[in-house]
Amino acid sequence: MKKFVFMVFVVIFILTPAFVAFADAIINPELSFYGKHKDKIVYLSRGFSVNGPDGYAYVREEPGARSEKTKVNNGEEVYIEYTCLYDGDYWGYYLWNWGNDYWNSGWIRMDELLVLYDFISFEEDHIYEFYYYTGDYAEIKETRSAIAWSWPGSGDALGTFEDLDTEHFYTYHAWKDGLDREWGFFGYWYGQRNIWFCLSDPMNSDIFAFNPAPAPSAWVPGTAHKEITMSGDSELSDSAYEEIRESDNSMLWIIIVLVAALVIITAVLIRVFWKPGKQKSEDTSPVER
Repeated sequence: MKKFVFMVFVVIFILTPAFVAFADAIINPELSFYGKHKDKIVYLSRGFSVNGPDGYAYVREEPGARSEKTKVNNGEEVYIEYTCLYDGDYWGYYLWNWGNDYWNSGWIRMDELLVLYDFISFEEDHIYEFYYYTGDYAEIKETRSAIAWSWPGSGDALGTFEDLDTEHFYTYHAWKDGLDREWGFFGYWYGQRNIWFCLSDPMNSDIFAFNPAPAPSAWVPGTAHKEITMSGDSELSDSAYEEIRESDNSMLWIIIVLVAALVIITAVLIRVFWKPGKQKSEDTSPVER
């Protein structure tokens, strides 16, 4: 039995480096497209409507990849978290839920998407009308509640904030509508990002949509992008990256073969060395009566 345990230990010891090497390869985020080019990827975080030329847009593993992971039909809304400029084309990073908390991700060409009107669009339209708020939030302090909006006049109430901490209330900038109502923009408040409150009438949920969202439009980059070329600059080139991925796949098959071999060897060792029921006696002399 001791020999059996020793042999199993030897086999596991031999296979351990292979397991460790493969594990390092598959969990290393630097081998992903984002990991290779993270200094050239730009944060965006905006909603879009799909508008591909063939009635859908392909989602690919990474910008420029030939094969697609899935496709999204025109008219469906997607949320683009990051963008990059790859070999002359803009691409957006898309994360979606396949159900049961299983998330997947990929990249879509930005020229196959139309940007949805949002707080950024409102800012672009009215930025020269914004000003620094000098009031004291009197109406909100009185009710300690306020209704949040996507932007002034959107007609889209996001919900009501109650029991507000009015001692730490701060708006980034303010804006007045045609009825002289004052609005304040809050970049972050109680877990909600990029919202507007009507400072003059914070609990009025019946403010009509005097500035409804127009139809989705073509996206124009608001931030300069550093282009990622196919040759890869100082980072891993695409060909080198593909070689690494192929190497990972080869390693996977090696691990599968080694695991199978471990199972077979273990079974053989058990059959050879483990013989239950057989007693070993060192004293073969007859027993004296």
